[in-house]
Amino acid sequence: MKTALPLFAFAFLLSSCNPKSGTSSTAPSEESVPQTEEELANRMITKVKRIVDATDERLVTAEPIVDTLPTEAGMASGRIIKLWLENEQATKLTVTEPDDRGQMTGLSTFYFAGPDLFYASQPFAHFIFIGGKLEYWTDETWQVHPVSKDILDAREGYLYDEANKYMSWFFGN
Repeated sequence: MKTALPLFAFAFLLSSCNPKSGTSSTAPSEESVPQTEEELANRMITKVKRIVDATDERLVTAEPIVDTLPTEAGMASGRIIKLWLENEQATKLTVTEPDDRGQMTGLSTFYFAGPDLFYASQPFAHFIFIGGKLEYWTDETWQVHPVSKDILDAREGYLYDEANKYMSWFFGN
């Protein structure tokens, strides 16, 4: 797993520069600095879930652009892709995924922060990006996979390739 030392240091600085006036409690606050890599991962996962939920709430009344890709060999139907835009920028992209029988029962979802991926999910996995870089790969129960930097980098490239492929369906090259 990648070392999140810069993020840890930033969180520490942020908490030390933001004292709560008028409190004398010595109990650790909810926003205390994570002490382990696992605590940091859990904190990031919780924040990402909140942001994704808030984005979905914001987009609930928005109409996505919807299209169906041509049916691929061995598939029962084409993938359905949906794109939500805010201020003319991609915010969320969903793509149906086939199961072993070629039925479109799964879903991949990509969330964007400007031109970068922020979060992606595929059947059986979640992916958290920080500053456009894949930092956490979790299973469907949000347990972090302890994978090497090389594997994270390869998956990051794959996810960007997938997102770009589907985005190009809407916007061309």
